[in-house]
Amino acid sequence: MGDLGQLLPLGLGSIISPLPIVAIVAILLSPRGGRNGLAYVAAVILVGFAFTLVAALSTAGAGAGGSDKDDTVVLVITAALALGFTVLAVVSWLGRPRGGAAASMPSWLAAVDSLTPLKAAGLGALMAVTNSKNIPLELKAGSLIGAHDLGVLMVIALSAMFAIYASLGILLPTLLAASGSQRVIAVLARLKTEMVQHNAAIMTVLFAVLAAVEASHLIHQLVR
Repeated sequence: MGDLGQLLPLGLGSIISPLPIVAIVAILLSPRGGRNGLAYVAAVILVGFAFTLVAALSTAGAGAGGSDKDDTVVLVITAALALGFTVLAVVSWLGRPRGGAAASMPSWLAAVDSLTPLKAAGLGALMAVTNSKNIPLELKAGSLIGAHDLGVLMVIALSAMFAIYASLGILLPTLLAASGSQRVIAVLARLKTEMVQHNAAIMTVLFAVLAAVEASHLIHQLVR
């Protein structure tokens, strides 16, 4: 069960996601921010839950006790994540704005004001299923959950809790915006601007940290 402690850093890696945060802040600042924000967050959580649960139930140990096969699955996923996050860190750094140039705004931001709750949910689902960082983390979390002797209901509960925890980066701004405080709104607007401008730097550091974490887990699994 000690390996389940790895769910915390995996979830933290999902929480720190600049573009999903930019999206939810832009939605919250739009005319129908309240309902659209809830729809967006719900869609992201549901997609994260689905990926985590499928990975958990697909792992050989789900409900049947840990085995060497389960350990191998986790080992392969860990090695793939360490390599993948290293590559993504390099790509993100090479794609950063040069010479003090302003970062370009994502094209979909211009359409946020005209979103309906259904379209906001669709945007959330689309961003969740195309997130090159969060999907591997969700699959790793699912494999860790599934590699333990847990009943199906516990697997479902842990997958749901992980999905909610991993979505705190967009869930907390939504809850704060519900207060209607002008100070909160001003902070969210500034957060959106800073996240867009420094997206490449944030993602480079985050990918590098995630690569280091997965590499340390890989070494631990190989030598134990």
